Amino acid sequence: EVIEDLTDWPEQGHRFKVLEPMVDVRILAPMEYAGSIMELTKRKRGIKIRTKPVDEHIWLFTAAMPWADVVTDFHDDLKSTTAGYASFDVSEADPPQQEADLVKVELLLNSEVVDPLAFVCHRDAAQSQARVVCQKLQEVLPRQQFVTVIQAKADGRFIASARIRAYRKDVLTKAGKTVGGGDISRKKKLLQKQKKGKK
Repeated sequence: EVIEDLTDWPEQGHRFKVLEPMVDVRILAPMEYAGSIMELTKRKRGIKIRTKPVDEHIWLFTAAMPWADVVTDFHDDLKSTTAGYASFDVSEADPPQQEADLVKVELLLNSEVVDPLAFVCHRDAAQSQARVVCQKLQEVLPRQQFVTVIQAKADGRFIASARIRAYRKDVLTKAGKTVGGGDISRKKKLLQKQKKGKK
């Protein structure tokens, strides 16, 4: 069964096997970047990594990689790693799919699951990717009159979280006018009262 909508992902407790698309990657780059390219390829879950000199300066790197890791920043990471000197292409791997330990990560806002924010990733990377998403949501979601709690959940447990603070009520302004005028002691009393109320 091909899952196109993550709401159809099997519930926790169901036994199932996940196959993910694989591609063969061919990279041409100066040999001085060999170590960095090998490290990047391994980080992107590349397997069957091989190298072959093309000439005295250029090497060919080949590997089988999950398609999901290729389309997620691989081009940018490769250009950054090689100062823009590398090029690559992909083709369907043989076999075109491989069993993988993938997990669905759900995002919740104030304990409510937000289905469109869910994503699938390798289990080993779930926590780090969930933290990145939580932090990004913390940056882009607008503040409300209440605290917004962002949580990421996988395998029935929470693996990352972030909070967006509520707006602080402006106790120094009432009906568009400044309370206490220029009296600094009056303003301090109002702010202290607000602080005590939050406790």
